[in-house]
Amino acid sequence: GLASSPPLRLCASLHWSKTMGNGSSAVNFREAVETLLSADVPREDDGFWEPLWSATTSAEDIFEFIAPEDVRAMRKAKPNNLSHFFELAVLQLCQVVQEPKAIYFPQALNCVRVLTRLLPFLLENPEDEFMQRLCWADEGNAEPLGHLLIHAAFHLLFLPGFTVDPRTYAVSQQQGAAGSVGRGQGLAEAKEGDEVKLKLKSRNMAWAHGVGRIHENMVVPNLEYDKNRVEVLRLFLAILCDPLYAPADEYDFTKSPWLCSATSWDVPRAPLVFHSLLNTVISFDPVGWGVPYGAQVSRVGHPARVLEKAAQMLVILLDHGAAVELAGGGGAGGNEAGVADLAGTGAASSSGTSLVPPPETFRAHDNVFRALLARVGDGNDTDLEEVFLGIARLLNNVHESVNVYLPGSLMLVECYQEVLVILWKFLEGNPRFMPYILKNCDVTQVVLPIVYFMFEARRDPSRVGLIHICTFILLKLSGERNFAVQMNQPYEATLPCDLPLFVGTHCDLIVIALHKLVVNGLDKLSPLYNCFLTIICNLSPYCKCLSAVASVKLVSLFELFTSPRFLYAAEGNHLYVALLLEIFNNIVQYQYTGNPHLIYAIVRRKLSFQGVAELTLPEALEQARQQAVSRGGEVGTASIAENLEDVAAPQPPTSVVGTTVTGEDGSINAPGVPPPQPPPTDAAGAAGASSADAVSRPSPISSLGGEPAPRFTPTQEWLAAVKGELPLNTIVRLLQHLVPQLEELIRNSETTVHEEQVLSFIRNNTMVGLLPVPHAIVIRKYTPNHFTGLWFTAFMWGVIFLQNQFMPLYDGSTIKLFTVTVAPSHVP
Repeated sequence: GLASSPPLRLCASLHWSKTMGNGSSAVNFREAVETLLSADVPREDDGFWEPLWSATTSAEDIFEFIAPEDVRAMRKAKPNNLSHFFELAVLQLCQVVQEPKAIYFPQALNCVRVLTRLLPFLLENPEDEFMQRLCWADEGNAEPLGHLLIHAAFHLLFLPGFTVDPRTYAVSQQQGAAGSVGRGQGLAEAKEGDEVKLKLKSRNMAWAHGVGRIHENMVVPNLEYDKNRVEVLRLFLAILCDPLYAPADEYDFTKSPWLCSATSWDVPRAPLVFHSLLNTVISFDPVGWGVPYGAQVSRVGHPARVLEKAAQMLVILLDHGAAVELAGGGGAGGNEAGVADLAGTGAASSSGTSLVPPPETFRAHDNVFRALLARVGDGNDTDLEEVFLGIARLLNNVHESVNVYLPGSLMLVECYQEVLVILWKFLEGNPRFMPYILKNCDVTQVVLPIVYFMFEARRDPSRVGLIHICTFILLKLSGERNFAVQMNQPYEATLPCDLPLFVGTHCDLIVIALHKLVVNGLDKLSPLYNCFLTIICNLSPYCKCLSAVASVKLVSLFELFTSPRFLYAAEGNHLYVALLLEIFNNIVQYQYTGNPHLIYAIVRRKLSFQGVAELTLPEALEQARQQAVSRGGEVGTASIAENLEDVAAPQPPTSVVGTTVTGEDGSINAPGVPPPQPPPTDAAGAAGASSADAVSRPSPISSLGGEPAPRFTPTQEWLAAVKGELPLNTIVRLLQHLVPQLEELIRNSETTVHEEQVLSFIRNNTMVGLLPVPHAIVIRKYTPNHFTGLWFTAFMWGVIFLQNQFMPLYDGSTIKLFTVTVAPSHVP
């Protein structure tokens, strides 16, 4: 904390102006900036600096008066002036933190806005020695200026009268006064009673009720607090933006001194920051009073803007660092001495003494906020439920706000992509979250909006990144048995999209939506086909009753992937067929009675299955030759194959997961760097299967970078490998038994055989003793890797970049983590 920090590097006294801008104006501020660009200004010239800080300005004024070119020009021509400008702004913030008086707050806001404007352009060059000397130089026992700025900004988030209510602050201080820990005393050394009081103190100062809070009535809505919180959160978005300026193939999270400092164990009020940001997100209610337009009139302050910035800062803090498994498996009782009390412990004194890291044997993360995330719900399962319900409420708001009779009557929450990232961080970083929600919550509440996002974005190049993260979440969840079982719940919602009408379950919904993404989606989605089929494959052993629509869609996918146009496009494309056959086998072997529609669809398309089973090399060579001849006349992946209902013939899938995030003004891609690979899926045996039964499949081979794939010619070795890898035996046996019986049923019938009669015959038939011995259920689970970690970092920053286009924080032309493409404006 600042109160216990070593001496400031710059010890000259600062004079706060008492005029508060009475003799200053925004024009004077611009004139001062021009002076800094043209003449040397001593740091001790109070006559110049005081009017500058006390000028009456707004955030828009600072944005207009300090242009990116000004910062770069000052950096090049007048580095000393820029150094003084930056240092004095930081030290002003340090002083207002140490002496929080209302008379200083307008000047503090000026400093916050100046730093918010300067930092994104000062951090554009990661190798800049000027910034290294200015912010991180090691000068004896003096704290680096960057460290002081980060700590001062954390304190500003909870400054009485500025961002929190003074009465709430005072009550919190009184509750924790008796239990204050000395500056040299760690949390592990504090008495148990002291820790309880410290928890009360931290929880009651959080911005919103929810995780880690006790007294909901201590939240005081206030317009000025909300505005100031947004200003400080924007400052953090500027402070922590240096990942934007590193190419993805060179990005190393350990080299960011800003992020390392902001997530270290010595940051002040870390639990309070974490709980405030998280609770601001999960407690947000877009419905308001529950009446049309109620949200617009029931609010005090600017909670929607605070929500957006809080979500962005939270995902930035949680993104930093490598994925680390929690020590001791993350059990509730495995960490008594160290991290176990983090979730409820706040600043230990009025100055905000920082946390003391736990012993190394218990320390699971270098990132204190990841450690706090990992401990949500430790000993209190209601916190996990509150997080889940808050996330589900915000995600469902998107389709609910569209599906109304009165346009605009329900507020639209626009930060749903950040909320998806928060959901992902909980799935990845909290060992109790996923097991709890799958056992105790209705997980269809998040599946519904995720499927909606994917379905609606399938033809939009600017939203490919959104489909990727939704796919990763479904893939992660599908690896759990409880998730697959829950997908048998009836689908009764009405989504505002052109889904085909069906009566069925959420499993049907997933199958139908993913089928649509394959046959009617963009070429850029081809890297995800493997993930799509893996999701369905993980669900298939537990699908009790697929609808007729979903059954036809699955068999249509089989016809698509076995068509010469696709099968011979790349050597490894038969692996998609193998996944589909595994889906059929799972349902036939484990859920035969409840799935007559799928069995009937397979029987009706028997020729497709027999053609694959009886494929010979001459036939394969001839089909490949015909396909090569016709490739020149293809119209692309969006065309509809005449012999398949609503089925497109895509080009060979790539093995690369692309990075694309967009907004109204452009799109973001990362084509110039090694792109993240699709998340590998570890096959884990379930329902009695041993690890020996696990199967992992390589990615299909294809062209990269959009170039045409070289012509593939089938060989005898390829055909032998395909026959060995395609599990056709179960389907062949099924057809050998059922087809003759159904043909006999039709011949012996004196009237037309209706479909329901066929379904009843299939349902009442038995395949016991006719099919091969049921195979072990294989579940492929998501496993993280370096490339998917980079993808999430790029996706997250792309979303943040696009969400901050009002008074843009960053210059898109200098960003290296991804490329920014501005869409041309069409003027009618």
